[in-house]
Amino acid sequence: MQAKTRHFEGGSYFGVNLRDLQVFHVLAEARSMIVAAERIGVTQSAVSQSVARLESWLKTELVDRSSRPIRITHSGDLLRQGVSEILESVQRTVEEVRLGSKGNIPIVRFGLVDSFATTAGPEIVKGLSERVDQLLIWSGISPVLASQLLDRSLDIIVASDPMAEHPELARQILFREALVAAVPRHAAGRFREISIEAMCAELPFVRFTKRSQLGRMVEYYLSQRRLAPRKNLEFDASEAVLRMVSSGIGWTITTPLCLLQSHLKALDIEVLPLPPLCFRRICVIYRPGELVQITQKIIELCRDCVETSILPSLKQLAPWPDVVSNEVQADVSPSAVRPS
Repeated sequence: MQAKTRHFEGGSYFGVNLRDLQVFHVLAEARSMIVAAERIGVTQSAVSQSVARLESWLKTELVDRSSRPIRITHSGDLLRQGVSEILESVQRTVEEVRLGSKGNIPIVRFGLVDSFATTAGPEIVKGLSERVDQLLIWSGISPVLASQLLDRSLDIIVASDPMAEHPELARQILFREALVAAVPRHAAGRFREISIEAMCAELPFVRFTKRSQLGRMVEYYLSQRRLAPRKNLEFDASEAVLRMVSSGIGWTITTPLCLLQSHLKALDIEVLPLPPLCFRRICVIYRPGELVQITQKIIELCRDCVETSILPSLKQLAPWPDVVSNEVQADVSPSAVRPS
């Protein structure tokens, strides 16, 4: 099927060359015709001509030449922001194609939510090491990873925030897990006999920071049930939260993956189910059409790791029906991954 060339009033959307865009991008950063020409290795006249061609094509002024240093107009700043992404995408595509015969990608920036990085990270790195020349793995909380994916600091992430408000992104669900209670082992018998309302009154509640997706989810769970634990402690690290519980200071609401990350067997903690089930979904999120081959490989590696290692371990930690389950969906719509 032949692609249809789209037009705007006065010309084609594709009636521009990349060289002119590159020249303008350098000029917008340098704010000087002389400096831009030196950086690119062309004459000052060539820089001026590139900008003039863009202005003629777009029918708007991009640069205020009367000011010193040169001032980029509002239209020019809009173009600068878009051009930055275009040039980066072109460069990465060219590099990907050039290395295609070897099957190698020069660099992939991969973000993993902390709990997944600790449990699955080593296996994923092993699987990618021969396909990627430089693999950058960043771990953190889901909101930070989401922001880094949006500003293109990261190429692909595994997170508990499906970023449903961004339909331009693609996402695939790896698995889902329900919230569970983690209580001091010495108090587990007591907690099994009482309601969650009574649990909130028995011991201080140790919270995950609301900056994290899990912290927000726990807060939502409590507020929906009008639960108000009598005393609250808040930490930004899963291990710190669970060590507070292990020492008998309080109890918490967490997920099986966080418990697996913190090596539950070494902690003096008992895990209890929470009614009703409230799930979070661990998703691979990426920009469709970019790094297509390596993205598919990453998804396959994540799925293999989930199937062979993570799910069996999670089901041992939380053996109740439906608390942990595989949820294989490809290119799901944002509405399909909202919290349940």
